[in-house]
Amino acid sequence: MRTVWISALKDLRRMRRDPTALAVWVGMPVLVSVLLFLVFGSRGEAKPQGRLLVADEDGSFLSSLVAGAFGQGELGNMLVVEKVKQEEGRRRMNRGEASALLIIPKGFGQAVLASQPCQLTLVKNPSQRILPGIIEEVVSGMAEAGFYLQALAGDQLRLFAGGPPPGASTFPDETVMQTSVAFNRLGARLSAYLDPPVIQLKTSVVEAQGPSRMNFAAVYFPSMVFMTVLFTVLGLSGDAWEEHKQGALRRLLGTPAGLGPVLAGKVLAATVVFLLVAVAAVACAQWMMKIPVTNPVAAVLWLTVSAAVLLLAVSVVQLCATSQQTAHIAAFLVVFPLGMLGGCFFPFEFMPEWMARIGRLTPNGWALVQLRALLEGPVAPARLAAGFVALAAAGAALFPLALWRLRRISVT
Repeated sequence: MRTVWISALKDLRRMRRDPTALAVWVGMPVLVSVLLFLVFGSRGEAKPQGRLLVADEDGSFLSSLVAGAFGQGELGNMLVVEKVKQEEGRRRMNRGEASALLIIPKGFGQAVLASQPCQLTLVKNPSQRILPGIIEEVVSGMAEAGFYLQALAGDQLRLFAGGPPPGASTFPDETVMQTSVAFNRLGARLSAYLDPPVIQLKTSVVEAQGPSRMNFAAVYFPSMVFMTVLFTVLGLSGDAWEEHKQGALRRLLGTPAGLGPVLAGKVLAATVVFLLVAVAAVACAQWMMKIPVTNPVAAVLWLTVSAAVLLLAVSVVQLCATSQQTAHIAAFLVVFPLGMLGGCFFPFEFMPEWMARIGRLTPNGWALVQLRALLEGPVAPARLAAGFVALAAAGAALFPLALWRLRRISVT
């Protein structure tokens, strides 16, 4: 056992001489968390963000109301409204710099008051779907509102269409009073429908059966964490070839301890790195992504142990090669498809069902499903114990196979 600790300490000291690689491995979960935080926010809610260019050629009070409507409420959180000239707006739309361009023609306000035809021009970005569609619906709703406003109060609005009388800067008192009385009577007529409302809408929330729907950050985060684990495994699994190139394995083969403690020490040293990666990942999930981690200690242990077993599996692949260059290529050809199919690059929720079923059967896919269960809610102790027993059995089967291949390459 002392030889195992000495071998592990030796490998940890070698890793310390390359702090950049160690910082990359431990920092990958932090980088993933920062990117997910920038995309989805701290609550994992993704909101579309776009830009609306408004070419207001009328400059009236009504045209400013049209432009201002896009900056209110939730719509204001999704859109950045920018006023531009029509020529500049069309140039920027041709470059794809905005979601849509709304052109308000000259005379728009006068036409609305006088109940005359007027046309708003909306130029949509064909490379986007959601935001241009929302903008089009809002503009259509404004047109509908203008129609009903004219139907209800068109006569009063037309009194103001021509502006104040010649030589006057304000409207006559009679016009203002007549309009006020008309709007007051209109309100009295509509109050029979509005207060109390003739139609009442009652809503009720039906609790969904089964587990609650997860947000985007909670769906993506475990996959991204296992992707960093696979990259770390890929980087650490070729360490035996480095020592073989330096002749260390041949010298250790002739010692009384043999290569068994050496391999165990390498796995132990790599497990320390995996532990740091797991702690960083779970800490970022709780404190940065605000993902409620129900079993943080179990999640860290599961991620660490499953990464160590994956290291043994990929090490066997590398040690079966005949040269260091071939070993790297073979390991990449195994790790990359496993990552694609096992839900590390794309969560299972966004994969075809038949592919997701296969992916959950891969080693990393199975471990990812268990990690998701630990992050989402309580896991039965029997199920958790069975999972760790399965990992221990896989490690016990892979270790002698890796040791056999390590002895084979040490004599070549």
